[in-house]
Amino acid sequence: MKSTLATLFTGAALALSLTGCALSPQQIEVNPTVNVQPANRGSNQPVQVIAVDSRGRKEFGSRGGVYKDTSLVQPANDLRPAIAETVRQGLQTLGYNAFNPGGDATTLEVRLEKLDYIPEEGSVVNEVTLNLELVAEARRGETTHTGTYKSSVQHDLPFTPSAARNQEMVNDILARSIERMLTDPEMQAFLAGNDNP
Repeated sequence: MKSTLATLFTGAALALSLTGCALSPQQIEVNPTVNVQPANRGSNQPVQVIAVDSRGRKEFGSRGGVYKDTSLVQPANDLRPAIAETVRQGLQTLGYNAFNPGGDATTLEVRLEKLDYIPEEGSVVNEVTLNLELVAEARRGETTHTGTYKSSVQHDLPFTPSAARNQEMVNDILARSIERMLTDPEMQAFLAGNDNP
């Protein structure tokens, strides 16, 4: 009897252990908020913002754990309007006309080329690395100016991150990259009308 009970308890403990290592999929709301100081750098120059998600997959990556192929971190919303709205708001704060630009506006295409979520190896995930690449291509007539903004952040965490924490980390790295684009002196000069920044 004791042997049977011991076997049952061992089996239950093993089942609990495996359950604790299985991570469920997460959907997170992508809504980056940039922090730029109000200024009149744009002198009301019109800018038409277009956002493109150039990544080859919907998910950012896996949460890791036992079933890493299914424990995916995915956006709950369309990234394109979320990025476009953030860029427009940032440009408007800097003195550009980004909400009613008209037909003769400079076009700013912002492409999300990479946003990878990489957990540490193993069943317990306490470290996550995020890699991001954002490409901004501004066009006015036959003239084009391109800027590339890359970021990589490693997060050391006391616990496997929740959906809220993952949402915060993804929005933070995206917001920081958009801020870098908005404060890039050469990009700002081109958007303001200088063809040779």
